[in-house]
Amino acid sequence: MKILRGFVLGVVQKGTSEKPWAMVGLNEISLNRNGFEETNLVEFMVAGKQYQEGLHNAYRAQIGSEVFAPYRDELDEYQGKSRIRYSLQGAPVRLMDQ
Repeated sequence: MKILRGFVLGVVQKGTSEKPWAMVGLNEISLNRNGFEETNLVEFMVAGKQYQEGLHNAYRAQIGSEVFAPYRDELDEYQGKSRIRYSLQGAPVRLMDQ
């Protein structure tokens, strides 16, 4: 399991009423080797049991906040092309303000 530090951009409902799922977008901000900020959008699909348990709603409540999101990545074949698929492994963790 890995941890992504980023800002929750939003949650988008997808699918059908019989088979709903959602996409959670996180903006990861890092510094490159020259000291410039780089922004990377990472999208996580929430489906099946995670959707039924409301994992996407835990991220929806944190829109605009910086969080630490536990996730797993794996190589996936889609239409003959390799891609990395990211899946959330739990609710976001947010540091408390002092």
